[in-house]
Amino acid sequence: MLFLIVNVIGDIGNVAFWWASPSSRLSLNPSIIRNAVGADNALLAGTIVLSIVAIVYIVSLFGLMKKLKWAPFLIIAISVANRAIAVFLHQISFAFIFWAVWTAILVVVSYLDYRKMKAPRLSTT
Repeated sequence: MLFLIVNVIGDIGNVAFWWASPSSRLSLNPSIIRNAVGADNALLAGTIVLSIVAIVYIVSLFGLMKKLKWAPFLIIAISVANRAIAVFLHQISFAFIFWAVWTAILVVVSYLDYRKMKAPRLSTT
């Protein structure tokens, strides 16, 4: 859950930073989406994508807290989709590799959470 909370804070913080500091938008400049639709629309697309990703992560966080078995799969799906979409939103750089590793960690931890959820519980009575 901690990784998920950090991820949500990071996604929301990234959007806020893009809007507050124009120089931070440089990560969008050489992207495929910016070349296709322009800088302002790339900023809007990035904002929309990261906002949706953050909302889905929040939904999955509540699912994890309630120990719902679909929550880890939702985390895995949105994490993989987010990385795939990021190819179009950002330039490929060291930061991109860092976030790909972060995504792999989220996927592995989510899978391990799922395995814990489906493990049979021993009765103590």
